[in-house]
Amino acid sequence: MLLSQFTGIGQANQRFTSFEAALKEAEKVKWLDLACEDVPSIGQHIDKLPKLESLYLTGCELDKLPKGIGQVLSLELLNVQDNNLQSLPTALKNLNKLTVVNLRNNNFGGLPKVLATLPKLREIDFSGNMQLNLVETLGLLSKVQKLDLLYLSGLGITTIPSKIEELRLLEELHLSDNPNLDLINAFTALSNLPNLKILVLADNEITSIPAEVSLLKQLNGLVLDNNPNIEMEALTAQLTQLSNLKVLLLRKNKLTKLPENLEGLSNLAVLELSENNFSESEQDRIKAVLPNTKVVF
Repeated sequence: MLLSQFTGIGQANQRFTSFEAALKEAEKVKWLDLACEDVPSIGQHIDKLPKLESLYLTGCELDKLPKGIGQVLSLELLNVQDNNLQSLPTALKNLNKLTVVNLRNNNFGGLPKVLATLPKLREIDFSGNMQLNLVETLGLLSKVQKLDLLYLSGLGITTIPSKIEELRLLEELHLSDNPNLDLINAFTALSNLPNLKILVLADNEITSIPAEVSLLKQLNGLVLDNNPNIEMEALTAQLTQLSNLKVLLLRKNKLTKLPENLEGLSNLAVLELSENNFSESEQDRIKAVLPNTKVVF
């Protein structure tokens, strides 16, 4: 629910963490989560894994990627989070199957231009890259022809540049951990994304949802996890305007009860309320008031 269809890439396969183990079963290796000490030998061994789909090089303090990755023509997912990267090599232009790139918690100032050349790239995670020039990045992201999922969490964003309107295929956007985000501006800008279906605003210290949320007529899913000071009565009233909203997540919000009037939630297919503090009687009341909604406590 509310996850990228690519989240599971590699996870159904055996996870190899060293070349020593991987090379013994080279034809079976689809997921390589490489230990940092093995990273320097990538150029020597990586071409011996003909079916490699997912490559993880995380938390290794890399300031550049090792040579050889551009040879992995079967690669679908590249995760290089938690390093010191500022750029990606142009050799990655050969990775025509690459679908997911995780650049979280690095030092990128913008989109590496090589990514705009990849025909199947659909998901990019820029979260935690505090040097990111958002205007410039969004301009280049418009050239990623199939981009439909974007992470911009933990970037200190206050306003959403109008250039985001150029991401016409975007379906899922993560703006979590941006506590100073101007929601009026954000909802107005995002209303111009015709295919936006899922919006994630967790950990944003939200106290109220402005009336401009009604502009997001296209939304199917909204995530408001870990916003414990959110005003629930106003929220439920505002959501009456979102006739297409089917999934609402309100986990970890220290809730003990919901408003008496839950009309704004009556069209939901799923209401996720886990990790809150509802009494059994309040749980029973909510379920009774929302008989057509799957309520998860």
